[in-house]
Amino acid sequence: MEEKLSKEKIVQAAFELLEETPELEKLSMRKVAKKLDVQAPAIYWHVENKQALLQSMAEEIENHFIPPKVQDNWKESIYAYMENYYELYLKYPCATEIEIHTVPAYPSRLRNLDMMLGILHDAGFSIELSYMTITSLQHLLFGMLMDSTEEKKLYNKVVDGDDYLTQQVILMKQYVQEHELDNINNSIQYRHKEKQKDFFMKTLKIFLNGLDSFV
Repeated sequence: MEEKLSKEKIVQAAFELLEETPELEKLSMRKVAKKLDVQAPAIYWHVENKQALLQSMAEEIENHFIPPKVQDNWKESIYAYMENYYELYLKYPCATEIEIHTVPAYPSRLRNLDMMLGILHDAGFSIELSYMTITSLQHLLFGMLMDSTEEKKLYNKVVDGDDYLTQQVILMKQYVQEHELDNINNSIQYRHKEKQKDFFMKTLKIFLNGLDSFV
């Protein structure tokens, strides 16, 4: 079975492990080897170490990114790129964490970054502002996705009967009601109604509209 081992199979096994336990820090070369039913040393013939594994996983994610058609309006083009990245990262467990823990040294990622920077630069942005914009949008995307992931984990703990967290939720609601913090109350209600992707896309539009004065 070791003769059939490949980097592609190792990467696939790593993603399967993250599907089962979506905690990147718990992913290890030993667990990947066990998943593939091979001895750990066999893994290292194809992947040097865990960092190399993460790099290959990041590249696998990026290779499935579908670049949108460039629009006449720079905002629509960047908007479409970010929407496609949002959809892409939802398809892979721990995708944002993998991106954060890796260097964008693979061709597909570099080409896509260069394209987005080029869209802004061609629209009249300086290289500095183009870089700041793309970096900020990436932080916005990663932050929202990771916050949503962690929020779901907390919610599941409450559902599973975590008494301490349940009490914290009750105390929060009581304080908001007793002190008539209407703005927070209305914000919470809005957040419960709004889908995560819709919230991200609206925030993205606000951000991009704010850049008009720089063109």
